[in-house]
Order: sequence, then C-alpha cells, then structure tokens
Amino acid sequence: MVCGRNGFGGAGVIVMLNWYFGTSFWMGLLAVIMSFFLALVACRVAGETDTTPVGAMGKITQLFYGALAPRQMTTNLMTACVTAGVADSASDLLYDLKSGYLLGANPRRQFIAQFSGIFAGTLVSVLSFQYVVNDVTVLGSDKFPAPAAQTWAGVAKLLGNGIASLHPTMVWAILTGAIVGIVLPLLEKFFPKARPFIPSAMGIGLSFTIPFWNSLSFFIGGLAGWMIEKKYPKIAEDYTVPTASGIVAGESLMGVGITMIQNLH
Repeated sequence: MVCGRNGFGGAGVIVMLNWYFGTSFWMGLLAVIMSFFLALVACRVAGETDTTPVGAMGKITQLFYGALAPRQMTTNLMTACVTAGVADSASDLLYDLKSGYLLGANPRRQFIAQFSGIFAGTLVSVLSFQYVVNDVTVLGSDKFPAPAAQTWAGVAKLLGNGIASLHPTMVWAILTGAIVGIVLPLLEKFFPKARPFIPSAMGIGLSFTIPFWNSLSFFIGGLAGWMIEKKYPKIAEDYTVPTASGIVAGESLMGVGITMIQNLH
C-alpha cells in the first residue's frame, strides 16, 4: 500500500513537471528516482549533524542535469526542487518522529496532524510571503538578500551551457569532493576501530555548503554546551536543548516580526 501511494505521488510529480514546466517525462522520472537516494543521504546528515542539507541536495541534481540537459535552466531548477524537497521532507520527518517518540506520541496521530497541517500551512505561508515580500524585485537586494535562492539561480545560469562552461578548477573540486565522500565511509567500514578518528564525510561536506558565520555559531554553541555539560551535567541535560531551540526560533520570529512592522509603515 505504501509503495502504491509513493508511486501515485511520484507519477503526479512527473506529470506536473511536464505540464507546468515542460520537463520531459523521462527526465521527471529520473528526478523522482534520484530523490530516493538523495533522501537517504539527507537523512544520514540530519542524524549526524542535526542540519538538513537542502541546498546541497539540490546542487547535486543541478550539476547532473547541467550535463544531461544543457541550456535548459527551467528543467535544471525544477528537477532540483523535486530532489531537494523530498530530501528536506524526509529528514525533517525524522526530527518530528524522534520528538514524538521522546514525548510518547502515537506515530499515526502524528501523521494525521502533519497531513492536516499541509492545508493550513500552505495557505498561511503563501499569504505571509505575499505580505512580507510585496514586490518580487526586492529579492536579492539588501532588504531581502535571499542567499539560498541566489545560489540556486546562479548555478542554473552557470550551467546554462552545460558542464563544459565550468572552470577546470571547479571540475577538479567536484571530483575531489566525490572521491573524499566515497573514501571516508569506506574507511569507517573497513577500519571500525579507527572510526572515532575518521572525519565525518557528512560534516565536511556540510561545512562547504554553509557560510562561515554559521559554522562559527555552531562551534561557539557546541563549545558552550560542552563546557556546561562538564561542569553542570544535570542542568545541561534539562536546559541545553530547550534553550538553544528557543534562541534559534526567537531570532527567526523576531526577524519576521521586524519585517512585517516595516511593511506596515
């Protein structure tokens, strides 16, 4: 039954890609197949780092279709949206299920709640975006820099002429990253005793996809949490995660609130 539902959803995605964006059926099918493998990678990254590498998953698809379908920027972007969206949903679902498990929530009820939230979430997010960003020309400006969106658009434009348009240094960097990403997990498999000393391929890969200030924030927060855990283990167990979550959520909500207030004026 689950396979049937997944197949129905995948077919719907393929039809929508063809209908709305002119992507051929076989390219849409390939994007759906790729999304399965990239979702596995995203889930492992989420488990190891508590971060969802949505952008990185999309870039893999963009590079692949840059070679497969050069000069087709719409296909490049929309197939990447499919794989990144699946990877994002799969890894985020792990967070939800883990939280529910810790709180003793029923997985079935969690699913019903999430399914119900699709409709309200879609309505609220679309209307909120139209209210906050009332003019799309401001995207990419100092007010709304949208760095992730600019990265996606930049890659699509860069690959408009195919992989051949990439600088040789970029090609070598891609190959080097691929080799390192394969070698490190193999080392973990064949030398399990040395695993504590083998760098995480997911962590290294993630560090190349986020700004330095993000990495610095991770380091400062992790160092502070480690120091508190060593000196006050009970306090760390009870308050570290809630406090960190509150800081992250509070910053995001405050940013949205400031933007809305500015739009009112």
